[in-house]
Amino acid sequence: MAQPTHWADIQEKAFTRWVNNHLEERGRSIVDFKNDWRDGLNLIHLLEIITFPKTIPKYNKHPRIPIQKSENLNIALDFLKNEGIKLVNIGAEDIEKGSVKLTLGLIWTIIYHYQICKGLSGDDLDFAKAKNSLLEWVRSKIPEYDIQNFKKDWNDGRALCALNNAIKDGSCSNHRDLDTNNGIGNCAKGISLGEDNFGIKPILSPDEMNNARVDEKSMMAYISEYRHAVPQEEEIHPSRLSRAYGQGLIEGTSGKVAPFTVQIPDGCELPLEVKVIGPSNSSLPPTITKNADGTYDCSYNPQTPGDYEIHVTLGGKHIPGSVFKVNVLAEISLGGEGKIIVFFSTTSSTAKGRRDVFDLQTLLEKKEVHKRPDFEPWIPVDILDRDDREAVFEKAG
Repeated sequence: MAQPTHWADIQEKAFTRWVNNHLEERGRSIVDFKNDWRDGLNLIHLLEIITFPKTIPKYNKHPRIPIQKSENLNIALDFLKNEGIKLVNIGAEDIEKGSVKLTLGLIWTIIYHYQICKGLSGDDLDFAKAKNSLLEWVRSKIPEYDIQNFKKDWNDGRALCALNNAIKDGSCSNHRDLDTNNGIGNCAKGISLGEDNFGIKPILSPDEMNNARVDEKSMMAYISEYRHAVPQEEEIHPSRLSRAYGQGLIEGTSGKVAPFTVQIPDGCELPLEVKVIGPSNSSLPPTITKNADGTYDCSYNPQTPGDYEIHVTLGGKHIPGSVFKVNVLAEISLGGEGKIIVFFSTTSSTAKGRRDVFDLQTLLEKKEVHKRPDFEPWIPVDILDRDDREAVFEKAG
């Protein structure tokens, strides 16, 4: 497999994994870093998870139109500002436009403030001082490696294996004898030790950590996890290293299949079980299909609106986030409950279609509907994303 040739490629993958390691708690996942932040929902849920028990003020749970998505993003950014976090050169419009560079900067700000600077205060929050503090902690644990940076000093994997051994004595006592020419293998060993002994989920792959252009910020984010690591008294169960995500774990619509995906550790042979409990404690049969890559495609088909519970267990133990609480709606939502929303097309190809738009506008203006406080400005469906546009057409019948 070809290695990423630029640190930014590694950073995007690493930050995506870091985010997903948190979002798994709510059955969410970032698949497309450019577009999966645009409605504000993933950002809001991420902030609620890492600042628990704090919550985000009221927001739109079904944003379909640009203004609803922009409002959600501004709510999330305002929350960060109220946390005392300085945001530089990023606004809701940048995330809406899918600026990967600026969104990565925002995620780094979140990682830096809530993880790397955890336990620090005052002047120690300065980047150089926070970085040096982490380096000093590493050197106190593995002085023989004289770690000076979060780049090349970790490439051959021996320092990571040594760090694991320093926190859990005996976990890799032969770290100094590891072959420096087998950097990828050594990195894989160190990452596996961190996961097995401390439950530290990786955000870098072995080949990325071994890459001469490994991203400094990604390495800092990963190594900072070890500063608060505690050896587990019992072997970490594979269920804790699994995750599930997808719309079927977030929300559903009556009469529509609700899909989601389950990932379990490579080589795990423990049985996966999914239980779906609907209103009145009714049970629904799920569909579970194992894929060639070891993941599972799962789904259920709720017919009754209401609250559902999705139990996902591996070897009889719940995975992170399970039991998932899912609200199934009677019909699809456009995020404008309590408001009058008028959609129209600017590209109608028929005279009748254009006339219908004109007649509707005339009727609404005659009744002065546009003067009501619950009236939203006319919204051209042409500017909506494909999924949102199809939701409008489905709602309209």
